[in-house]
Amino acid sequence: MEQARTLPDQTGASVELTIQPDELRVEEGRLQLSGRTSDGKTIQGQYFSDDQRLLQSLQIKKTTTMLVHGDISRPQPATNANEFDFRQYQADQGIFNTIKIDRLTSVSASSATNPIAWWINACHTLRARLVNYTQTLPRTLQLYVQGLFLGWRATDFYDSLSAVTDLGLIHLFSISGFHIVWIVAVVSWILRRLGFTQMPISAFLLLLLPTYYILAGSQVGLLRAVVVVVLGLLAELCGWRLTGLSTWGISLLLGLLVQPALLIHLGGQLSYGLAFGLLFTKQFGVLKTTMMLNLLSLPLILYHIYQWHVLTMFVNLLILPIFSVCIFPLVLVAGIGGQMIPWLADVTEWLLQLFTNGLNMIDSLPGMIVFGKPTAWVVGFLTILTLLVMSQHFKRRLWVILGAAYLACFLVIHFPTSGEVTFFDIGQGDSFLVRSPYNRQITMIDTGGRVNFGGKKITGRSRAQRISINYLKSQGISHIDNLCLSHQDSDHVGDVGDVLQGVHVKRLYVPLGMTQNPQFMKRIQPYIQHTQIMPVQAGQQIIGTPLNVVHPFKPGLGTNEDSMVLTGQMGGLRWLFTGDLDQAGEREILTHYPALRTDVLKLGHHGSKTSTNPEVVKQLQAKIGIISAGRNNRYGHPNQETLTTLAANHIPAFNTQVNGMIRYRCTNHATGHWQTFLKEKLF
Repeated sequence: MEQARTLPDQTGASVELTIQPDELRVEEGRLQLSGRTSDGKTIQGQYFSDDQRLLQSLQIKKTTTMLVHGDISRPQPATNANEFDFRQYQADQGIFNTIKIDRLTSVSASSATNPIAWWINACHTLRARLVNYTQTLPRTLQLYVQGLFLGWRATDFYDSLSAVTDLGLIHLFSISGFHIVWIVAVVSWILRRLGFTQMPISAFLLLLLPTYYILAGSQVGLLRAVVVVVLGLLAELCGWRLTGLSTWGISLLLGLLVQPALLIHLGGQLSYGLAFGLLFTKQFGVLKTTMMLNLLSLPLILYHIYQWHVLTMFVNLLILPIFSVCIFPLVLVAGIGGQMIPWLADVTEWLLQLFTNGLNMIDSLPGMIVFGKPTAWVVGFLTILTLLVMSQHFKRRLWVILGAAYLACFLVIHFPTSGEVTFFDIGQGDSFLVRSPYNRQITMIDTGGRVNFGGKKITGRSRAQRISINYLKSQGISHIDNLCLSHQDSDHVGDVGDVLQGVHVKRLYVPLGMTQNPQFMKRIQPYIQHTQIMPVQAGQQIIGTPLNVVHPFKPGLGTNEDSMVLTGQMGGLRWLFTGDLDQAGEREILTHYPALRTDVLKLGHHGSKTSTNPEVVKQLQAKIGIISAGRNNRYGHPNQETLTTLAANHIPAFNTQVNGMIRYRCTNHATGHWQTFLKEKLF
């Protein structure tokens, strides 16, 4: 599929796409779409505009052919360890190209060429109308209706319902078997009351369920549930006898035909894994079944999310009955009649806010365990062992082995024998991790952050949340002993709030005088109740680490010239982290520390010509250079002057633009080894 459907990168390309109305989404300042070419290639695109009325005018109400002009490329891949790989995710959905749109126009309404195409187009049109209908509902009710019945996720869905994710309740919003059971029960009851026999009821359901599959966004869990029920209906009509295991197996094979990569992602793994687990729990009560299914899903959750809340099972037992009996039917009724009966929508909104606030309160309680990411073979071993426990009726020896396996995995992740110095690829900015063996000390240097051009508010998850914090959690790290901020520029400290909020930071080091900068203090003030702020200058040391401060020499407000510069011996190498210090500051350091030498030099200011003084580089005698800069950045970093200086001194360099995340793994005293996430080798 990848070979056949990938288009070559093109600039200024024009392509004609058939777009379904529910696959074109207008948001604040941008339009997102997904369409298909005449030869079956699927392309996703984005179009940005400050004119919101123009964006709204491009909204379509039925299947439409549009002429799209822009730059075609492949989706951005992951460039850091354990970062979400958007390119691979899109490829698993059969999407191999994106287009950055600069112009698009509607050509014509797309006409169906056969009854199946007409039916598919009609389903997508109806879904778009239903989504549009729910947009006028109160906000929380809107999120619940769209998530529960239409498979539509608003941009702020996970931010608004973060407790649902943290407490392991996201499955409640995964349209699956629960919804299908409801549909079958309600429709069967109504048709029986109207006098229909089982034969026409089954025939009607065979038409209805595939229709709802499209209306609900064609989700993986729903595909499995629809196939299972359709198989049951066909078996009843044809007189077949299917066991639960046979039904599960056939549904998996059919699911793989429709979505070949469905078992690669967490949604498909949980959907089919838990359905398989149910085959082992027929003899259990509700309590034991819930406990065992939570235990069965745990290895997969740890592999993908790295953390687990100890209240997850309790909350599932408490919330599931409330959700099934109260929330689900209430949201359905209010979603249908909320516009006609405003008080019904208002009352439901109040109840949903109460419910959501209750979940948030539970989520705020202690109990979130940052476990880390187990290896794939460990996940398989834990899953098989859990199934054995389920099939052997809770034999004590198996419980002991399972508990010991989790404990051993936890200890291996949390107390690694190696340390590391890691340079995250966060685009245009700096963010580094210095970790000693057995996680005795965790130090982060800068947090990165996006530079805001044009005064527009930046939305979405920050790079720190997606990359550095995500990596820390994958390594079982839930705290930072020392967070060192070189200076106050946004590309170095823009995400400091997310870091302070996402993990506990014991000590926050800043250059002397930066605490007098009101803009910086406003940025960190809400998050430093339990963090000690440590202004430092040359001659001081970062507590518990081999890192020493060699700049600044006088107080400042945190400009480039005030950058905190750190040096230290780790893993058999001497390191120098220079922030955005200019050439004058570099020379000043050598004036005060004429014997200073380094093996690894983090080049100042992302390789800008304002840093990396040739004389200083020569005197430092560095063996390796590190450049942290964004791809195709507007500044042209690293500048040619800097690269020439490195070449003149025979210093090979790693560059996050080319190598992605750069990591040096080392033990206590032995020399370590270099790893790059992208495999291009520069030396």
